[in-house]
Amino acid sequence: MRFFIFLMIFLFSVFSTEKAHAQKSDHNRHSIKFDFAPTLVGEFMPYYEYLFHKKISAEIGLGFVTDNYLMNFVQESIGAQTRLQKMGPAFSLAARYYPYRAGDLIYCAAAIKYRRYRDAYQQYSTTGALEENIEYHQRIIPRIGLGYHRFFDQHFLIDLSVNIGLGFEKEFNQMNAAPISNYFLHFGIGCKLAYAF
Repeated sequence: MRFFIFLMIFLFSVFSTEKAHAQKSDHNRHSIKFDFAPTLVGEFMPYYEYLFHKKISAEIGLGFVTDNYLMNFVQESIGAQTRLQKMGPAFSLAARYYPYRAGDLIYCAAAIKYRRYRDAYQQYSTTGALEENIEYHQRIIPRIGLGYHRFFDQHFLIDLSVNIGLGFEKEFNQMNAAPISNYFLHFGIGCKLAYAF
């Protein structure tokens, strides 16, 4: 309930601010963004968006994942204490359509996201040498969504979005001979701070 009240106050304050340069100028075809919401799942990724048509843009993100902090908080782990978290790759590719204004206001998006979490487990072999085994948890998430751009001035904006998709995951650990595949329904939110130029 508190989260819902906080969210409503935040959204009200964003939408009730003074209207400031909502219409993008012709030279604001590029945007550099950073999404704060996925940091809960250990994703750190800057994005670049290019408006290449009057109402269509492409967005690409390239970064890394560390640990799925939200999953660790929700699920109790009984894993060994010898686990070392390794950085894994993450990327995103999206196409956006702006029905009202070029690069502004409401947009529809189709995207695909990739995350690969990596863990290393250390143990001593029979010879006394320290061995490291790498395990991974990979997710590929095609999704669709809706978003909203709110400009604070001519260059700075906030990009809020919600999306839904189907995630395909593959998990490999030492206890299984082959990777285990699964799929799940994905719900996501985005809160990107951006600079347009």
